[in-house]
Amino acid sequence: MSAVLLDVNQLKKFDDAKRHKETIWSGNDGNISLLGLRPGQEIITHTHHGSHIFVVVEGEGEYLSGGKTQPLKPGVIVVVPAHDHHGIKNSSQGNLVIASITSQGD
Repeated sequence: MSAVLLDVNQLKKFDDAKRHKETIWSGNDGNISLLGLRPGQEIITHTHHGSHIFVVVEGEGEYLSGGKTQPLKPGVIVVVPAHDHHGIKNSSQGNLVIASITSQGD
């Protein structure tokens, strides 16, 4: 298998009704999805069976976990342990784009 280059600027998408999630790469070990959130949109708190990694690539928002809120901005990487309740909210006036990396089957 050869390397794959993914251009977020060409792949990012948004939906005015709800957050947009699209798998942009899938392999034997995991998946990469792009999350596009317009202002005010959110991903309600939920869990995964495996670890989960978020990479903020554009915009600002909030990471929700354990009753706490932490700021998200470009360049921030969030490593979420398995079974940890977590969510994301775009509390800004601009769009929020996050790369979501999960293990296969999650």
